[in-house]
Amino acid sequence: MPVIRINDATFADLKSVATWLGTETPSQTVDYLVREKMDLLGLERDDVQEEVAHRDSPNLPSAEGALEFRSAPGLSFTRMLEASVDGQPQAKANWSAVLLEVITSTKKKTGMDATALSHELQVPSKPYEYASEGYKFLPDLGISIQGQSAQDAWKEIKRLADKHRVAVTVRFQWRENDKAQHPGRIGILRAGE
Repeated sequence: MPVIRINDATFADLKSVATWLGTETPSQTVDYLVREKMDLLGLERDDVQEEVAHRDSPNLPSAEGALEFRSAPGLSFTRMLEASVDGQPQAKANWSAVLLEVITSTKKKTGMDATALSHELQVPSKPYEYASEGYKFLPDLGISIQGQSAQDAWKEIKRLADKHRVAVTVRFQWRENDKAQHPGRIGILRAGE
């Protein structure tokens, strides 16, 4: 495998990009960026290394052609198509509803009261009724939670699901927007399995 030297500033930039892309190693980040640029230019690899590189990439195509991610990609400009929490399909499939269902499952599994549950969460929450600054009171949980972006909601869904063994699968699609990470493509994320 070839070795590439880059300056410290570029390496720092590479780490920042890796965080945004959700890649785990500099090699995965470079591979992802090169593949994305090649796709944009309409180029294809013609060597057998493509299959090996693809297996090490941060996402893999599923049988249905959706991208299945090991770590979260950029979720801006996405809409959720379907979701399940603990094997139960969610009637209202959006990032916020799935987060609330995972919090509900966490409360059921742990028996936490509102104060303990609020402290367990890493999203803004209060263990009492509060309806200002974007908070919404959830009487069944006894806490108020502030609204989250898709990216922040998934981060907390994954953290809680992995910690408390709540199986979550979401299938989503990027909108046809130039700012979306993969316009029009479908992605799958899993946690707690």
